Amino acid sequence: MSQDYIEYKQLSAKLPTAAIIFVAIIILGFVFMKHPNYEYRLSIEETLEEVIKLEDAMGPDQIVSIYLNNDSLYRFIDLRTPFEFAKDHIEGAINIPDNNLLAEEYKEILNQDDRINILYHEDHIKACGPWMILMQLGYKNNKVLKGGFVYFKAHLVDEFSPLSGKYKNEQALFDYAEVIKVTKGIQLSGSATNDTETKTVTPVVKKKAKAEEEEGGC
Repeated sequence: MSQDYIEYKQLSAKLPTAAIIFVAIIILGFVFMKHPNYEYRLSIEETLEEVIKLEDAMGPDQIVSIYLNNDSLYRFIDLRTPFEFAKDHIEGAINIPDNNLLAEEYKEILNQDDRINILYHEDHIKACGPWMILMQLGYKNNKVLKGGFVYFKAHLVDEFSPLSGKYKNEQALFDYAEVIKVTKGIQLSGSATNDTETKTVTPVVKKKAKAEEEEGGC
């Protein structure tokens, strides 16, 4: 009897046992596998609906009363770095850097029923991402400060003019559709070609109603 045949028979005899052990390891792996600490509660569609509602975005007109009256129902959460927080921050705010948002030590602050957290960053766009994560995880009572810390400091601390500035920083500076309509594709700068007279057109700045200026969100 050849050596190869003997080795084949020995391997065949071992296969059932090896297969059983392999399956057992897989089953035990699923049983003892560490489940993720966080699971999304909202789908992408549900999250989009919440973003469109803009119910969790708080404008300067709302913040003024809360800040000046030191309303204990609300609490400011500073999402910037500890260095930025140390330089300056809203009085009474808690510093929870956005890169450490889901640390276990902050869970009781960000997911509770006692107070309403107002999240802020340099501007409100940077606070929208953390807010969306908390919302998708099912965390309650978290809102976003429109305009962020920059607007807050400039118009509520340094100079009291909460509604005079522009905090809707995603708004386009010019009405580009109107510019194209007026110019009809005419070159705006540089030398004209084919002896065509060069025309200079001033961009048309969007005129917004006051109510529109006070809107904004993620």
